[in-house]
Amino acid sequence: MNIILALISGFGGALVGAFLSGRVIAYAHYLKNQKLEREREARTLLNLFQALKSELDALWSAYQALVGEELERLDKAEELTFAGIISASQHYFGVYDNSAQMLGILDPDSGKRLIDTYVNLKLYFDELNAYQRLNCKHQDVRLKSNVNLYEAKEVRQEYENFFTYLKKRHFQVKGLVLGTLDMLKEFISLGEQARTSVTFKI
Repeated sequence: MNIILALISGFGGALVGAFLSGRVIAYAHYLKNQKLEREREARTLLNLFQALKSELDALWSAYQALVGEELERLDKAEELTFAGIISASQHYFGVYDNSAQMLGILDPDSGKRLIDTYVNLKLYFDELNAYQRLNCKHQDVRLKSNVNLYEAKEVRQEYENFFTYLKKRHFQVKGLVLGTLDMLKEFISLGEQARTSVTFKI
């Protein structure tokens, strides 16, 4: 009888031990998967930040070379010459447009800052195109053979007011872009320092 009891208790102990060790192994596997998932998310975010920074930096550099530097320097509308215009309707904002759903992962302030910057930059590019069209209209009115002085004066005033507005908008958008680039640089730096355990305010 003692042998049977010993066999039953040994067998029961083995079953309990197997069950507990199986649970421990399953929990360890779960923790490992959780860690791998966090690392994957961190790498994805780091890649997103690097791509957004590259895109925003390239757009801002192109804009500055085409218009921005000249706009900062000039005081009169007629002195501004456009070498070309960046249109928001083009696919220059591909990284942002295709990853906007991921911005919800960021803390509200960082997400809002990034969205504000991109929306304002797109609007500003459209405003530059509107100014270019107004510039063409201004030139057409001036070159007409029978100039309507009232119309010419109105177009001239609108043209000059728009130029003043563009200068103000330029500095507003510049502040947003440079601030956002600094924020993205900081995120990238934190991500590269931590490498596999990136922690962002999410």
